[in-house]
Amino acid sequence: MLQTKMMARIKEPIQVKSLLILSMCSAYIVHYLTNSNIFDHFFVGLCIVVFLLSVSEAKRHLRFFSIGMFITGVIINVLKGTPIEGTTNGILANLPVISLVILVPLLTIPFKIGGYFDSIHFYMDKYSHQLKKIFGSISLFLFCLGPVFNVGTIRILHETIKDIKLAPVILGKSYLVGFSTVILWSPYFASVALVLYYLDVPILHYLPIGLPLAIIQLVCGNLLFWLWLKRNKLSDEVNHLESFHEKENVALEAFHRKKLVHLILLLICLLGLLFLFEFLTKWPMMFLVCSISIAYPVLWSLTTQKWTEFIDHFNIFKKFSVPLMNNEIVLFMSAGLFGNALTGTAASHGIKMLLNRTASISFLLFIIMIVSIVLVFTFIGVHQIVVVTALVTQMDPGMIGTRPEVLALLLMMSWSMSAVISPVNPINLLVSGLLEKSGFSVGIRWNGIFLLVMLIIGSTFVFLIH
Repeated sequence: MLQTKMMARIKEPIQVKSLLILSMCSAYIVHYLTNSNIFDHFFVGLCIVVFLLSVSEAKRHLRFFSIGMFITGVIINVLKGTPIEGTTNGILANLPVISLVILVPLLTIPFKIGGYFDSIHFYMDKYSHQLKKIFGSISLFLFCLGPVFNVGTIRILHETIKDIKLAPVILGKSYLVGFSTVILWSPYFASVALVLYYLDVPILHYLPIGLPLAIIQLVCGNLLFWLWLKRNKLSDEVNHLESFHEKENVALEAFHRKKLVHLILLLICLLGLLFLFEFLTKWPMMFLVCSISIAYPVLWSLTTQKWTEFIDHFNIFKKFSVPLMNNEIVLFMSAGLFGNALTGTAASHGIKMLLNRTASISFLLFIIMIVSIVLVFTFIGVHQIVVVTALVTQMDPGMIGTRPEVLALLLMMSWSMSAVISPVNPINLLVSGLLEKSGFSVGIRWNGIFLLVMLIIGSTFVFLIH
């Protein structure tokens, strides 16, 4: 009895924290729809409370780094003579991105209830004895579902196929090749949403250049894997006896094929709704993504009469997923405040002059400089959100001599590469943790050649469309 009471007391602060975080996201949506400034001070106060609750639970190095950026941002605003207005705008600057990161996982609920992962496992097991096909299937799966499931896609897929017992190096290559493409193009992913938000680029203007590079990256990753197999003299056929189906169940395969087709149609529907609403309403992409993340699961559960299951999954999401968003909340909020405060300062002017001068000398040199800055800082532990926010807030496409879409793609390419190579990046950490290998091995040893090839191809691609 005493243990039960103690557990209940421990859960109470978590529940309150979850409700405050979800209230903050809901307040963002209501604030945008009403366009009212009446509750601005309450809104900012709620954000500060959430920040303080999250910062105490964030990772130690992120905690101190975020506090430092937050305090520095406030000090800069005081020196600029805008202590209240500047700080308020800075705190709210990245709130759309925070809301997106928190709410997008709600989209996974219909997929979980629908039982689509059984069909994925069926085909993964079917092709498990052919390394080229299993690599292609894993990377393609991440390319398609990564936008909806975010980083959790890797964990879900690993749990689904871990009984196939593939070599860690194969999984490490396929996971990072597949997921790195998502960072380039997905409007449901925070990287794309953040950069397009700051550069004020509609997703329909960005996708025609972002998606082709993502597809090129996916194809190159698979081709390099085939060459790796050949260079290491590994046969494409492995575990044939274990995976051999003595009698193929045609009816079962037809069922799973139908499930996968349905899954693809749902993904196309989600992307199509986003593009359609952006075209018709001209509303910001992040607002639309947040709204769809709430509306779609609710409407799906009502139309399929799965409301009870939806509530059960939502409660799990509220109790276990939302309270773990500490790192994202403190990083995005403090980076937004710092980046907003930096605008208009002498340091900001110096960064702009450096960027503009480099671009005027050579746009290819400008590309290499941006990629190098992001890779170096993220490799030593600075999150991409901090580096990219500091860069994008100082970029003027007109002064640099290019289009906003091109700058967006350049930053996305840099973000994608840094997510793979940095041993302290969440994606690298997740993959290395699942495979019980070092982040250096997973990022550089296993995927170093892939990153070098993509640096050459990506830089050439950006230069040619410049």
